[in-house]
Amino acid sequence: MTRPYRVALCGYYGFGNLGDELLAASLVEACVGEGIPRREIALLSASPEVSGRSLSVTAVPRWNLGAVFSLLRMSDTLLLGGGGLFQDTTSVRSCAWYWGVVRLALLAGARPWAVGQSVGPFSTWRGEWFAKNALSACAALGVRDLRSRELLAQWNKQSILTPDPVFSLPFPEERAGRLPSGPLLVNVRPWPGDLSDRTAVEASRLAERAGVPLKGVALAEEDLRLMEDQAKRGILSVSEILLLTEENWREEEVRTMASAAGAVSMRFHFALLALRAGLPLTLSAYDPKVESLAREWSLPSWSGEGELPSPVSPERGRAVSERDRFLRGFGSLLKSVLPAVNKKEMVLP
Repeated sequence: MTRPYRVALCGYYGFGNLGDELLAASLVEACVGEGIPRREIALLSASPEVSGRSLSVTAVPRWNLGAVFSLLRMSDTLLLGGGGLFQDTTSVRSCAWYWGVVRLALLAGARPWAVGQSVGPFSTWRGEWFAKNALSACAALGVRDLRSRELLAQWNKQSILTPDPVFSLPFPEERAGRLPSGPLLVNVRPWPGDLSDRTAVEASRLAERAGVPLKGVALAEEDLRLMEDQAKRGILSVSEILLLTEENWREEEVRTMASAAGAVSMRFHFALLALRAGLPLTLSAYDPKVESLAREWSLPSWSGEGELPSPVSPERGRAVSERDRFLRGFGSLLKSVLPAVNKKEMVLP
């Protein structure tokens, strides 16, 4: 029996966080690049109408388990698509939910696989158990950092290490030289403790020392609200705060990033946008995945103690190499799950 969908994508999609929406977009494009038509790609989303319209794919509500199960019965595979889906830093519920979707996929006959994952950290045995059980059921595994690969190896699971899928999105056209007097960009996200406020204070001081304006960049509404509050409290000295969305990020990647002097980032995917633009970058490491990114790119990583280091320029041309490396890894993973990309060549059980 032929199923209408080759891939059902599952991630933290439809919640208004640009980083996760970029993951969805990059994985849809990667599937299309491997010969899978958009009509054979589906996606679970908290905002299915928005996601479906934006990506031109079928989207179903992730909270409607009946709709999710029906979709999985019509799909050859379930793709756990990028990001830190399995971690319990804020709650074990995330691990439990994605574990549940994997179990539904197995019941529905859809082969689970994963791409671009950061696994952990875990503070509870339940969170780790959900992650280990779900990922052990995957036919193929791709991770985006060495720490995750080592953890999976401890669980006796092989994985392919690739860059983050967002590197594979089309790059903007190069602009004329960067302006040394352009703004320093800063992204601050909510996080338990005082790292968010410390980042705001130190980024303001760094911009003042450099003699450049400071511009806030939010990837989600919660970032915007936090930075607006920090500005009101006088700890974030920004000239303006820009909210990046699915609608404006490509334009702003050209306009805002190209004219900036550098960037300070808490969010992982704002850091990736800065790297794509070749911006000098400092990372405020709220999470091990951010520390891993800084280490991998030889960039300054700051955990809230002492003075915030000045941004350092990334290796020239590396972002393009990361795109190519991801696409090669994705193609290898896909072919191990779906050996024949052309559906007419497939023989399903």
